[in-house]
Amino acid sequence: MTAANTVRDAFGRLPEELRIQIIKSSPDPWSLWSLTHASPVMGGVLDRYPLEILDVVLDAAVPTTTRRLMYALLKVRLERFPASLAEAKELSRAKVTEVTDDMRSFTLDRAAEAVRSLLATAENVHTWSHACLEHLIQTSMEMRPSTIIEQGRGGSGSYGLWCIFENAESRKDYVPQYTGPPSWVEEQRTIQAFWRLQFALELQDVGNKGFLSSCWSRQEIDALSNISADRFFDRCQQTFTARDFLSAVTSRDITSVEAFDDDARGLPIMRWTQGPAPRWSCAQPLFFEPKQDVFQQGVEELDNNNGQKAIRMHNHMSSMPLDGIPYLFNIPFDPFRKFGFAIWDGKRMTDLGMQSGNPRSKLGNYPFDSFRWWSLLTEEEICLFKELERTRKILECEIPYEENEWEFW
Repeated sequence: MTAANTVRDAFGRLPEELRIQIIKSSPDPWSLWSLTHASPVMGGVLDRYPLEILDVVLDAAVPTTTRRLMYALLKVRLERFPASLAEAKELSRAKVTEVTDDMRSFTLDRAAEAVRSLLATAENVHTWSHACLEHLIQTSMEMRPSTIIEQGRGGSGSYGLWCIFENAESRKDYVPQYTGPPSWVEEQRTIQAFWRLQFALELQDVGNKGFLSSCWSRQEIDALSNISADRFFDRCQQTFTARDFLSAVTSRDITSVEAFDDDARGLPIMRWTQGPAPRWSCAQPLFFEPKQDVFQQGVEELDNNNGQKAIRMHNHMSSMPLDGIPYLFNIPFDPFRKFGFAIWDGKRMTDLGMQSGNPRSKLGNYPFDSFRWWSLLTEEEICLFKELERTRKILECEIPYEENEWEFW
């Protein structure tokens, strides 16, 4: 960096100690990337203290699970590869949430290069996440769910339960209400899902280029190459939602954004094609007193082991709940992903008309909510479910449900 550039950069007139304090106060990784990208002086500060600055910013701004994924990816960038496929799958659940000694063992230039590349990836993940959220909100606002007036006559088995809704009297009268920009928990669920895809795709790329051959068996490398990135981790509807959006963009089914490879690691680079990129300010985390988070918007909901509310609702509606009739019996969650149901908090689900009654209850208002969900299914989807149900009856056995069995949309 020349002396002239330093003079033009206002940060160059500040003492080094103050620059370090400013850069460590970056509110999130993508803001840190923007600052160091825009200011050569601050970029130089990052190059001198890369791991220290990264550690402080991630610890203050990034949820624990996402932080694990980012550090796992940083180790891959530093060529500290997991010892096996099993270990790679466990890395996102490992206890590494800070810079470790083996990361500090690298030269300053090598560490700075890896940190800069990770921050550039964070900016790209952020762009993908907000583009996905923008699309899901728009799609969900176009829903026109129906309200049940009177149930129809049913029958026996799954098909008989579906007849209750197929023959029901209803009216298409509900217009979804706009909740506003994504809440913190919605934003973080999406960001975390795209980090999962990024890690899996990048590790596959490393394996395909032969960098794992010295520590992995040929069988493990082949297994890694053939595994679907969205199934690399435990099955997660939020990761599937990110995968669906990525596939729709790369296949040009969605044209508001464009993906291009540009030698990208993992996720392609994204740019907006229709006007300037929308810039929502990042949502702030919400904190509640015990039992006061009625719409599941608090920070503890991000990694809730009991699952996101809409997914829990679907589990009850599609299986055998303790209270209520399983009106959506044997209907998977898959067709509801395109509306963002795996991402939304309880407030948005309520505004969309998909969650009514007492927001604290497991089932809401039965069968009112079940019918609202049912009314979103297309004729093609219902015909597919009927055909699969007939197959079950012909075989006179229960076919275990596998999620890829429904991958037709």
